[in-house]
Amino acid sequence: MSFTQQFHRSTRTCLGMAAALLLAGQGLVHADWRDDIGYTQLATELGASVPTGAGVILLQSEANDQTSPPNYLPQAGGPGAFAGASPYAGITFYAESTAGVVLSHAQSVAYYYYANGSGISQGSTEVHVYTATDFLNRLYTGTSPPTFPGRVQNHSWIGSTDATTDPQLLRSLDFMINRDGTLVAVPLNNNTDPMPALLGNNYHALTAGLRSGLHSRGGTNTDGSGRMKPDLVVNVGETSYASPTIAGSAAALLQSAIATGNANAQKPQAIKAQMIAGASKQNLPQWQRLSTSAPYDAVFGAGELNIRNAYYIQQAGQRGYSTSTEVPSRGWDYNTTTNNAAGRRYFFSIPAGRYATTFSAAITWHRSITGFNGGAYSSSLSNLDLALYASTNFTPGASALYTSASTVDNVEHVFAYNLPPGQYMLVVTSATNNRAYGLAWDAQLGGGPALAPQFSGSQWQLAASSLDPYLSYTIESSPDLVSGWTTELTFRMADTTPAYTYTWQPPQSASRYFYRLKWTPVR
Repeated sequence: MSFTQQFHRSTRTCLGMAAALLLAGQGLVHADWRDDIGYTQLATELGASVPTGAGVILLQSEANDQTSPPNYLPQAGGPGAFAGASPYAGITFYAESTAGVVLSHAQSVAYYYYANGSGISQGSTEVHVYTATDFLNRLYTGTSPPTFPGRVQNHSWIGSTDATTDPQLLRSLDFMINRDGTLVAVPLNNNTDPMPALLGNNYHALTAGLRSGLHSRGGTNTDGSGRMKPDLVVNVGETSYASPTIAGSAAALLQSAIATGNANAQKPQAIKAQMIAGASKQNLPQWQRLSTSAPYDAVFGAGELNIRNAYYIQQAGQRGYSTSTEVPSRGWDYNTTTNNAAGRRYFFSIPAGRYATTFSAAITWHRSITGFNGGAYSSSLSNLDLALYASTNFTPGASALYTSASTVDNVEHVFAYNLPPGQYMLVVTSATNNRAYGLAWDAQLGGGPALAPQFSGSQWQLAASSLDPYLSYTIESSPDLVSGWTTELTFRMADTTPAYTYTWQPPQSASRYFYRLKWTPVR
């Protein structure tokens, strides 16, 4: 469904805006989506202490397709405050765009966002709802955006105005996020066509896609082209549902951030970095960064939202940079850059006898937007890079193991499988002084790649596990550990179907044989 309405800005002429619902209805529900984002496991582990967004005020905007009265609410009511009924009992709604009636799309969004029994932020008790056009009118008015109610916002719609106004709306949104410390989630479209201008072309929000990959492709095309989107993907049927799942998770993380008593934990750069570093590749063995200039996979962004990973990164605490003291192998920081070539250094170790089955790190920062001046906002973006080095006694190796060095994005992300034991250095570099950034990292410890026998019916096989899909492995055999080793086969899972496991039927018929798995580690 789509509609065309008018919205205004003081000192400007009337502007037309076309916005579209991404789905009207509640038809495609993936029953396992809470399992996939780690929420079910986190709730089991934390019990009654699991964060639910309690105390966090929410905002929701919707693209209504009728105007008199406008249909944009999960429950009819307004103007102003009214009490929610099941499944919204205990919630006070605020119909901010005058009295309205139900929009089924708004109910679908609420299901994933805050509705009792389903929403990730179902502990939130105050929700402010706007029509998309009214929200943009208010965002793009006066000399700066107003302060909206709600620390977390979701906007499950797409739209555009014109080539001049769209960048200004995006800058208004990013200006608001930076000024007010707001967490915002927005979707891409539900096809693989180029991105619509609004609002996915933002810099500071979290942009949602689908684990199926059925969302806009090709990167940004408004207010800076070639930036990678989405940030996160979710295993639900529509991007309209992925976005509130991310927004609800952000609200839950904001609640737990507030509970730490550390104001830096509430910064949108810090929470966004935690969510990106916490993104899972478990269900995406095809995930791959194609170059050091690409922080994300071209389709799946940083990977699948995982609130459990993000929560434990957050709870590991803020850890500052140092050239002589290690940080834990999981944690986060909110700090500022130096233009010194040494950068901000974070040393950590993988203990002897263990591997980092996965290592993930992300840095996010905001662009600089100066206020309304002569009818337009101006924007500039500092360049920050992120790299991981092997290190010994706080001295890094000559070359980075992994680097993320985009010149257009305001996010960098490094990800690795099976880091061997030893010391490492994560470093943030920039030519700019004093640019605030959020950094998060997570080394998930395990035993590394393994080879073990298993039976398939009456036949025994060898099963390799914890593999890097893009690394080559060799299985070797020996009859007695004395005669030497013979190469049986070399394989790389990405050459067929990317996967983390591989099974092989040995040809040997002897009653005793020895096998080993070989690969070249990064250090």
